[in-house]
Amino acid sequence: MPPSLNFSQILRPVGQMLEPLQIESLSLRVDEGGVSVRAQKRQTPAPSAGEVSLRVTWQLFRRKKPEPEAQPSSGTLELRYTQDDIARMDTEGQTKRKGAGGSPEAHTLSQILRAVGAFVDQKQGRLLGVTIEGQDIAIEYDSALKRTLVENSRSLHSMITGLRCN
Repeated sequence: MPPSLNFSQILRPVGQMLEPLQIESLSLRVDEGGVSVRAQKRQTPAPSAGEVSLRVTWQLFRRKKPEPEAQPSSGTLELRYTQDDIARMDTEGQTKRKGAGGSPEAHTLSQILRAVGAFVDQKQGRLLGVTIEGQDIAIEYDSALKRTLVENSRSLHSMITGLRCN
């Protein structure tokens, strides 16, 4: 990864790219070439037969058939973000943040990943991977002493509070 960026700066744009995909869980790996993500999209329940009106059904039949979706029907995504992708998205995100004002929402995926990156940066470690499933987060990193460690957090609040205390 680029030496000029810390892990919080690398992970925030990745989170921004993933947010529109409605991710339920993910496994993220960091290497010299970029970031690989395997994610599970949130499943949206289909409306029951009683919820679909005659008008909606009629519109569905009249509508032109859509092109096949690029995403698999299983809801599993495998994505790869290069250093260039991350740098481009970081620049775009900075531009958006300058005009937005206010503080960001702490529960968004980009802010969660940013906090994870800041945790590893604070430990002066090298991030290897992150797994997020619901409220559970596992962070795998090489410590400053070159030991591979896995930190587990049962709640986002305790991890973010830990950042302020350490």
